[in-house]
Amino acid sequence: MAFSFSTSAPLLAWATKAKDIPIASADMEVATQTLWIVSALVLAFFVLRPELWRRLWFDRLDPRPAALTRIALGLTALWTMADLLIIQGEWLFTDQGLLTTELARKNYGGQLRKLWHPEHGFASWTDFFKVFTDRWTVLHVRSDPPFVWGVAALFFVSATMMTLGWYTRVSSVLTWVLILQLYNYNPIYYAGGDTVHRVFLFLGMFVDWGQAYSVDAWRRRRRAILGGAEHLPALKRIAAWPVRLFMIQLACIYCATGLLKSGKTWADGTALYYAMNLDHFYRVPMHLATAWMHKLYITRVLTWVVHWWEILFPLVFVGEILRGYDRDRDSGRWQGPVPRWTLYGLALAGTVLLVWQAPLWLKTAPLFVLAALIFTDRRLLGPADTSGRGPLSWTIRVLSWLCLIGVLVAGTRLVDIGVSYYFKAGSELPAEVLEQQRALVRTLTQTAMIAVPLFAAALLVSLRRWTPRAYRVVRDWLLGKRLWLTMGFFMHVGIDLTMNVGTFVQVMVAVYPIWLRGEDIDAMWRYLLSRPARPGEGGRPSTRMPVLRWLVAPFERARYRVPREPWVVLHSPEADAIRRAALLRCWDLGQRLRFELDDTATPQRPLTLRAPTGQHLEGAQAGRRLIALLPGLWWLWPISAFPGVGRLAAKILRQRA
Repeated sequence: MAFSFSTSAPLLAWATKAKDIPIASADMEVATQTLWIVSALVLAFFVLRPELWRRLWFDRLDPRPAALTRIALGLTALWTMADLLIIQGEWLFTDQGLLTTELARKNYGGQLRKLWHPEHGFASWTDFFKVFTDRWTVLHVRSDPPFVWGVAALFFVSATMMTLGWYTRVSSVLTWVLILQLYNYNPIYYAGGDTVHRVFLFLGMFVDWGQAYSVDAWRRRRRAILGGAEHLPALKRIAAWPVRLFMIQLACIYCATGLLKSGKTWADGTALYYAMNLDHFYRVPMHLATAWMHKLYITRVLTWVVHWWEILFPLVFVGEILRGYDRDRDSGRWQGPVPRWTLYGLALAGTVLLVWQAPLWLKTAPLFVLAALIFTDRRLLGPADTSGRGPLSWTIRVLSWLCLIGVLVAGTRLVDIGVSYYFKAGSELPAEVLEQQRALVRTLTQTAMIAVPLFAAALLVSLRRWTPRAYRVVRDWLLGKRLWLTMGFFMHVGIDLTMNVGTFVQVMVAVYPIWLRGEDIDAMWRYLLSRPARPGEGGRPSTRMPVLRWLVAPFERARYRVPREPWVVLHSPEADAIRRAALLRCWDLGQRLRFELDDTATPQRPLTLRAPTGQHLEGAQAGRRLIALLPGLWWLWPISAFPGVGRLAAKILRQRA
């Protein structure tokens, strides 16, 4: 039975009044206006500072962090779908399980259930393209087990190609499209990790993450070296904007998750205790241990730390901004060309806005100010300069700060709307108490939104000017990615060891490498391929008390590392042999190899290595040894004891075995 709007409106009003459900239309209108103001201020800031916009989105970055993210995301996607398909694939994804094809299409088919008929097809050829504007999957047309296994096989092939970096751009697109075919059939089992998977694989289509650690990059460099290149070809740098979207997306997930954890259990620190005692969460029963941890305030502290770590995770962007600013300032890149006419454009826009909103007696004043500004341009402001010390440069700098302060003030308005709506929802309290609490919280939040950023900015400026060492500690540690990402890594490892949350942990950690820089990747490989320093070596203390030595030994072994002795590649002096040996440099990420000419060697001699002990290995034995020395071959390590694996490694490296 259908009701017209005029009939249903009184019923809706009565139900709203009876249940005291807040209507947020007025608040939504104000919030929308505020968001438009914030957007305009942000746009004005980047119009004033276009070089910052260019560096933020259109800079070129080292491809290795994105390549590691590609490998981690690909492995996680393969693991996730293998887990789903092997255990309950027929039940979830085929018409022999939970839903038939017709029922799945009816419930989750989007536009397909309206525009397509099993017997008559599409009514118009344009309907075929309309299907792609909504949730769609080919499994809503056919989902018998052989067809589903065929789609799954295509997914595993494309995801493996993406992970290996073989035809990376094409395989990245196919991986996202094919994983949608499986996910969109039946969303009843969705978890947070499944949504994150689809989002990050979608963003991955725009990242050129096949420029490093990939078959594509290896083939390109091999072709250049064997073709006569005089130097080892450098890795092609990639666009920054999709990488920034990855970082922003991860920060949004963490911050939103932390803000949504607003219940009583997160405030009093009992949330982790309850989660570890739920039978559908914990991996093994640990009620007694959890009770003692809660009694000793361990779980309480962990709950508070995790909660605030998630809420404050966007602070890592502050550290990145400060480091970028310091690098640009030290290198002389900070102050770009001053855009003179953008200043006039903003002044004109502000004039129009002021004339539109101001009282009558103020409407003509900005016009005279703008005219005077243009007329006295050369006399008052002087020529445009790039030193950052001219009057025009200072004018633009002041206007930029005014835009940022305007964004901050508008943000307090948004928080105020959220607080008001929250207290409307909690209307079971008396009206007087509710109004008092709302006024108090609004005052505190508005004060904090203004005072905390201003205090933090003043503190950072003071530290940078008078105590540079303390400033570097705050910038690189308290606001540095090494602290926030390390805490996140150990948090996720703890969650994965104690709770059953699917592959949410893996997919979140898989994005961490994209935050790194090329220097961080180099340091990581050097660390992994080094060895622990002995007492008295590499800065490690040589004498300690016996008990203390036993306690701190694991930490000292992790902290004090020294390079391992290199292995020497012996090659013939012929040009062909030199180029073939140079191919190994593309794989030597930890600088474990040295290269020497051997005048007695022939061009046909197989791959030869000399160990630090002086032992010589040739052919398949040398290839088997390179599996441990070259990270790109570590995937062969589980089968390295089988015959022929060393010959396979040498063939992959394009060496004679």
